[in-house]
Amino acid sequence: MKHITTRRRRVVAALTAVGGLVAAVVAAAPADAGLPTVTGTRISTATPSSSVYTALDGGVTDGTYWYSATVEHHKSGSKTYDSAQLIKTPLGSSTPTKRVSYRIRSGNATNLLGHANDIAYNADTGKLLIPTWTNDSSVQGSTQPRSLRVVNRSTLAVESTKTLPHTTTNICYDPTTHQYVAGTFNRYYVYDSAFHEKSTSGTLKMPGTGQGIDCDSRYVYVIASPKPGSLSTNRIYVYTWSFSLVRTYEYRTSSESEHLTHSGSTFYLGFNIGAGALYRLDGFQFTVRYYGGGGSGSMSSTTVLYGRSTALRKNTFTRSGYTFTGWTAQRSVDSKYRYVNPKSTSQTGWYTKGKQPSGWALIQYHDASSVYQTTSRGTVWLTAAWKKK
Repeated sequence: MKHITTRRRRVVAALTAVGGLVAAVVAAAPADAGLPTVTGTRISTATPSSSVYTALDGGVTDGTYWYSATVEHHKSGSKTYDSAQLIKTPLGSSTPTKRVSYRIRSGNATNLLGHANDIAYNADTGKLLIPTWTNDSSVQGSTQPRSLRVVNRSTLAVESTKTLPHTTTNICYDPTTHQYVAGTFNRYYVYDSAFHEKSTSGTLKMPGTGQGIDCDSRYVYVIASPKPGSLSTNRIYVYTWSFSLVRTYEYRTSSESEHLTHSGSTFYLGFNIGAGALYRLDGFQFTVRYYGGGGSGSMSSTTVLYGRSTALRKNTFTRSGYTFTGWTAQRSVDSKYRYVNPKSTSQTGWYTKGKQPSGWALIQYHDASSVYQTTSRGTVWLTAAWKKK
């Protein structure tokens, strides 16, 4: 969330993070000691129809497109009015397929999208939801701080309005649990799919400037951007759905993060660079999926917060006439397999099949062993290995 009376500083330089950012972005900020770091690669740029839209705010992906809100801060005397443009861009592209402006020029009109501070995607209904909270000088009804615009993904048109019981600047939706999280920085509420309130976080204590949130079936993610005297870099706070803090990550840049979103096991962070830039994160999270390798049964996946030791599930696949011996591993980021040198088991590496060093064999993870840095993002596919009895 940003305040129009104290607008952000624009600092443009090259970010030389380990993850290999491919575009000029912002100067690296001092690190906060002891926190694990994430890095990113720029994959998309927000391209509004006019240069008046200068600030990125909310954003989300449905796995195919990146939906972003860029904002114009129009001055009229001593007053400021926010006008938002919604942009629909293929994920990984910078060429939009749709742009719709929601303009306001005076206090006699309602700011339809408010500050557009966050965007949620409901995969069950196919709709986007945008909080209408704003601190500009527009005419605002008493319910505007608590309202959401329901937006059509195809047309980017507002279809209806939903009013919540609490002030809302941030929102996310998880289609597995069919629940929303919504609220303001340091206080959030869990709602069911019909927006019946189920629980609250109480008052949290996170430094920085509150920005967007994201959630999946296991965690709620809250991002905070730099704030003078409070926080020098960006952070991602990882909470359980009961709002117990699990882990805190740092993104070492003084640029302002705006929203966090994900598709599958890949997470993206939107930054207020130019009119907006989207970065794919490395070193944040990955998913382990299990396959029977000829065995029968099924197993649930495992979510791993990068750098946090996490136990693999114990094998439940069965195969008549065979004994389970372990798991072979392939990662989605480059489709490579993990190999080991049998003569020196400390020597391991990821290789395309047939390209591994001579004599090396596929490594086998022991049943229920722990992992923490197996891949920087995406999915690790574990396939059961068997030995004939």
